[in-house]
Amino acid sequence: MNIGTITIYLVAILIQGIAIFFALIVSKKAPQSYRWGWVFLSMGFLIILARRINPLLETFQTGHQNLFDAILSFIISSFLLIGSIGIHRFISRIRSDNDLLCGLSELDPLTHAYSRSEILYRLSNEIQRHLRTSRPLAILEIDIDRFKLVNDQYGHAIGDEILQFLTQQIQLQLRTNDHLGRIGGEEFIVVLPETNEKSALIIAERIRTHIEMQTYFTRVESTPIQITISIGLSATTTENNGKTAGQINVDLVKQADQAMYNAKNTGRNKSSCWSEINQNGMINSSIR
Repeated sequence: MNIGTITIYLVAILIQGIAIFFALIVSKKAPQSYRWGWVFLSMGFLIILARRINPLLETFQTGHQNLFDAILSFIISSFLLIGSIGIHRFISRIRSDNDLLCGLSELDPLTHAYSRSEILYRLSNEIQRHLRTSRPLAILEIDIDRFKLVNDQYGHAIGDEILQFLTQQIQLQLRTNDHLGRIGGEEFIVVLPETNEKSALIIAERIRTHIEMQTYFTRVESTPIQITISIGLSATTTENNGKTAGQINVDLVKQADQAMYNAKNTGRNKSSCWSEINQNGMINSSIR
């Protein structure tokens, strides 16, 4: 009896068993769409393992030795295990990359607030919830006063620092279920679930006065810069008049935008409610 041949068969069977165990473990952790593939792969490995046992038993019973078949079994088992590990790592890498891309699409790369598309998506979800539950919903549109002068005087790099600083300071004043997103330039939207107009105005003023009291020191020259913000506020009403979620979404953003311009037109560094200007017609949006 050739001990070498038997040893090679045993090692091949052991490697095959590890491959089966690995495939079963991965199948339990894999997403539903991939799980069936790993289950069938482990079943295939199990059938191949059974075929590995027969030559080993034959060697024990007859003493017939097939060194070439033993070596081939060892090579195939090794390739199957290595291939399974490689496929698992490849799928994990794809999932990791997809998670990263999803994260990048959700967040504004400069401020790490939600991106424009993400904040509007979250607003849409909150509107759907408002329609189901009749719970109030409000949004704030925030714009930095005279931000163009900041960029012109200090440069866009300092302007970017200011935007990051502003985002951090706004976040400090929000609740855990509120959503902050950057919709472009120096403009931000805050979605306030289950918040009526009166409560939203309190939050808006808390944010505005907090920003007014802050002094930002630039990283390069420690230059003190004080900024103020104008805030426009709009809120859902008890009567939706048959409007769809999409129509409510458009109306809320448009109303908050016009209320924000009203705050700028009437002195800046203030909060303005859409309900207060509803009868005054269109708002002049030329002032920044």
